[in-house]
Amino acid sequence: MPEWSWAFGHLPILQKYLSKYPPDVFTNVLVIEMAREFPDTEVFYLDLWPFLKPNICICNPEVALQISNKLNLPKPDMYRTMLDPMMGGPNMLTTNGKEWKYWRTVFNPGFAPAYLIEQVPTIVDSVDVFCEQLKKKGGEMFCFEELGTRLTMDIIMKAALDIELNYQLAPHPLADALRTMISWTSFGNPLDSYQPIRKLVLHYYGGIMDQLIGKELEHRFDEYKLTGKKSSKSVATLALDSYLADKQDVSMTPDRLDKSFLRHATYQLRLFLFAGHDTTTSVLVYTYHILHKHPQTLARMQEEHTLLLGPVEHTPSRLRESPTLLNQLPFTIAVIKETMRLYPPAGAYRDSSPAVTLTAPNGTQIPTSGCLISLVHHAIHYNPRVWVRATEFLPERWLVDEKHELHPPAGAFRAFEQGPRACIGQNLSMIELKVTLAMTIRKFKIAPAYAEWNRRQQVGLLQTMLRRVGSGGAEPMAVGGDRAYQVEKGGAHPKDGYPCRAELLQAE
Repeated sequence: MPEWSWAFGHLPILQKYLSKYPPDVFTNVLVIEMAREFPDTEVFYLDLWPFLKPNICICNPEVALQISNKLNLPKPDMYRTMLDPMMGGPNMLTTNGKEWKYWRTVFNPGFAPAYLIEQVPTIVDSVDVFCEQLKKKGGEMFCFEELGTRLTMDIIMKAALDIELNYQLAPHPLADALRTMISWTSFGNPLDSYQPIRKLVLHYYGGIMDQLIGKELEHRFDEYKLTGKKSSKSVATLALDSYLADKQDVSMTPDRLDKSFLRHATYQLRLFLFAGHDTTTSVLVYTYHILHKHPQTLARMQEEHTLLLGPVEHTPSRLRESPTLLNQLPFTIAVIKETMRLYPPAGAYRDSSPAVTLTAPNGTQIPTSGCLISLVHHAIHYNPRVWVRATEFLPERWLVDEKHELHPPAGAFRAFEQGPRACIGQNLSMIELKVTLAMTIRKFKIAPAYAEWNRRQQVGLLQTMLRRVGSGGAEPMAVGGDRAYQVEKGGAHPKDGYPCRAELLQAE
């Protein structure tokens, strides 16, 4: 571990690294640099009391596989403290053991590839609206994350609940309630949990979400009761189908939906609505950002889309008629994965046990008792021993033979996590990203506009001086020369929501 202080633990070390970065940078970005001090184990301890229990930072894919696959260590209680208030109660992200397994089994059918591919026509409809919204910008500067969030909200609401949200065109109480709750949710500061106003806000808007989601579940159940058939193939409907699977015929179906099932299913759906839009939006923004920085990659992707899907104006109809064409875009998939490697949307925590000792590749034994285990995706994805030319954007990594030096090693790509608790929605996220890119990158040129944003967001003289004093006289505004660095907002998000311009390349 780094040099330790009896009085302050590792907080001074953390501050030393923080001083090199903008104050709002996503914390896991710091660990990339910290990990270089421990090349033998690629694992180290951080004492962050009073904010967290001691952390074991995992920056090594082999050790990460021990945790997620071999041992499948449980999620920590910290997740419940942070996330249960926003989800309403225990959910798939915060539960363990039989409870987690039951709900994962119930909802797995809704995220099966065969069902998700049937969602492509409705996803195309949402992206059509998205394209219209981009055109309306008329070349003016806007924050892409807001537009992307409204798109992914529309898609996840349709996929999860079969609701036509139309959030890209007008406000909706369900989406507004969720976003208000996110803005009031604590993602790390334990003192926030004692804030009384926060509890009232989460309770009020959580009630709105419960009412709207519960109404949809009851509606789907009533349709099933009347017809004995699934009314749609949304995640919620397929979960109801799993719940009713032990009923031999409609006459044995209960008259009312079990209240316990309804309550706990609502917790899971609230989780899907949160996670299903947040990380996908971030990845979408960074894919456009990286394509802007690498025009040759953009040209190759455009060529792949033209060869498979024809002219850009025919793309929506082609995808509606033949959704499986999305499986024939290897370079597009490679670009998305490489973007997620360089800009992973989050990290992951697991709990420890007195009985669990991890083993580093050099044989060092790593006791875990009393610690939080932090799988630091950023540090794993930038590990120079694991990834050849680790800091470079090389989509070819995902296209070469496994014997090639660029080929990703087992366990090294963690954007969706790995093992039994890998992200249940990863297939849906990939479909959303492929459809959106296929329908936009030949139609629009999206370019960052941070210079203009900075001019419009001039900070007052006193505030500027205070910030500079707090950072030792310097005020870094980029990370590794990247102005669109990842900031801390629960997960990793682009700085300032990614101010940009969208230029129409091709007329209808």
